[in-house]
Amino acid sequence: MQEFQLRVVPTDNNNFALELYQCAYKKAGEKKRPAAKRIGRLKGNALIMARQAIYNCLKANNYDPKTLSHKRSSSYILSEESGVNLALLFQALQPLAKPERITNITAGITAMGNEESHYWFAKISNGKRSTALKAMRILLGD
Repeated sequence: MQEFQLRVVPTDNNNFALELYQCAYKKAGEKKRPAAKRIGRLKGNALIMARQAIYNCLKANNYDPKTLSHKRSSSYILSEESGVNLALLFQALQPLAKPERITNITAGITAMGNEESHYWFAKISNGKRSTALKAMRILLGD
C-alpha cells in the first residue's frame, strides 16, 4: 500500500498552501526510507474551489476537516486511494485560473473510480506527463 502525506505550508496573512508528497517504499536492507517526493502544490483560488474535495479526503482518512489551518505543523497521512485522487487534483488544477474549469475538473476527479484514477495517475507519473494532463483536462474540463 502506497502512502501519501498532505502538508500545510503557511503563507502570508494567515493563508496557506497544501503540498502533497508520495512516500517512497523502504528497500530491503535499508535502515530508513528515502525522502518523500513532492507531487503537487495547491494554493489560492484553486485551493479554495477544491476545498470540499479536500475535506472529503480528510474525512475518508479519519481526520477532522476543522484541523486544516495555517497553524498545523504535522502532516496528514493519506491512504493510497485518497492520495492518488488528490495527486490528480493537485496536478490538474495547478496551472488553471478559470473557475468553471476548476469546478468541472474537481467534480470529474472526485467522481472517478479507483481503477480510473490509478490509470490517470500512472499515465501522469510514468508516461508523458504533460500530454496525459492535457488529455485529462480536456476530458473533464468542458
